[in-house]
Amino acid sequence: MSETQFDAEYDVVVVGSGASGLSCALQAVKNGLTVAVLEKMPHLGGSSAFAEGHAAFESDEQIKRGIDVTKTEGFDAILEYSHWRADPSIVSRFVENANETIRKMRDEVGAVYKEVIVTAPDQPGELVTWHIPEGEVAHVLELLEAECRRRGVDIFVETPAKKILTEDGRVTGILAEDADGQAVALGAKAVVVGTGGFACNPEMFNKYAAHPIGEKLINVGNPGNTGDGLTMMMDAGAVPYPSIGTALLFPIVRGKTVTSHSNNAGMQPYFWVNNTGHRFINEIVGLNFGNAGDVVAGLPDSYYWTILDKTQIDHLVNVGNEVGLGIYVRNHEQLVNLPTELATDMEGSFDIFGAESLAELAAKIGVDPQVLQSEVAEYNTYCEAGEDRKFHKDPKYLLPLVSGPYYAIKMEPGIMITMGGIKIDDHMHCVDKEGNVIPGLFSVGCDAGGLFGESYTLSVPGTANGFALTSGWLAADEISDQVKAGAL
Repeated sequence: MSETQFDAEYDVVVVGSGASGLSCALQAVKNGLTVAVLEKMPHLGGSSAFAEGHAAFESDEQIKRGIDVTKTEGFDAILEYSHWRADPSIVSRFVENANETIRKMRDEVGAVYKEVIVTAPDQPGELVTWHIPEGEVAHVLELLEAECRRRGVDIFVETPAKKILTEDGRVTGILAEDADGQAVALGAKAVVVGTGGFACNPEMFNKYAAHPIGEKLINVGNPGNTGDGLTMMMDAGAVPYPSIGTALLFPIVRGKTVTSHSNNAGMQPYFWVNNTGHRFINEIVGLNFGNAGDVVAGLPDSYYWTILDKTQIDHLVNVGNEVGLGIYVRNHEQLVNLPTELATDMEGSFDIFGAESLAELAAKIGVDPQVLQSEVAEYNTYCEAGEDRKFHKDPKYLLPLVSGPYYAIKMEPGIMITMGGIKIDDHMHCVDKEGNVIPGLFSVGCDAGGLFGESYTLSVPGTANGFALTSGWLAADEISDQVKAGAL
């Protein structure tokens, strides 16, 4: 029997109110358990509120649209993309149950799915798994919250969890701090942690991620993602999954939003140079923003310049882009705001510059004019020949730079979330260094390891949010079964 004097006791305490946490809380209360949700921010949703859709395989939403993506294809794609660093048992639980998540969100919560799409039409091998609900995932979260409250889940905002309480190796509850700074002790048969990773913790990012650039990251996700949940679980005996440093990175202009047309112009697979003015890559990597994010993170000083001329600007405005950014800027969308936005950007504090000549532009971005002019001249010969003899880019994207004004857009590493996490088994139990289950401790969503290798699986769009929603209710079902069996 615990010696801690608890202020309240529940069957389940869920730490974090993103997709994984709310999915878990709702399923647990539907199963007849008493549930509390702790959220350290003033509002619910976490980084899931920024997501557009979530992945599933063999869902009825795919089937009725004539989209054929099997669970086997999903399983194979995730494992192969991770170079088999993902845990096959975790991947299997996800792909086997994600279609049920679609049904639950629609039939039990009220989500309406308006389309099932891909992120980039020219990305080789991308599966059509991205289920986009009306109002995006933010609205699904609103529906989940409303249903949780209606069914009696106690939700506490501005109440950060501080410590997972254990006794004789078993979870007994959690210590938190309320909005007034007072300590609160909640007893629990199970604690489920889904706090969304550590994208806003530069020290943790530098410790775990492949590139120690924590101070340079531009965070566009939840500012509350500081790794609290991961630290608490490790303090309670859990161990990190080998790919704990996996992050969803992408190039972005510092200070711009994901809906910005000048930002989207900087992502196009045209002509990129590094901090010395040299072309350094096949720019087609920009069709996969996750890969492009990994690339920019590893560059000297962690940035590149996209160089555009008037002809390319006109193409983006009148014909459309080559690749969008989710549903914030659609694929093949005409960037009609680009000229006005560029003019405003060049007068402001953004790292976007324009000039009538390449030499003048080089001076503005701090590179040797002769280097930039030479690189452009070489690139233009490839464009004229229809063959990129340096980086073998598809001729479709070989657009020469021939007429001023010229523009340079500085692209830096943005981050939405980290996606590695704690080592779990396929029932979402946290395990210790010997591989034994820690009774009563569960991890879900981006705090749970095992679904990714070294980068986000963009070839299966919606993977992170699909796993968040799915792992949440799977954990709740497991807890319910154990409570009913007297094991917790």
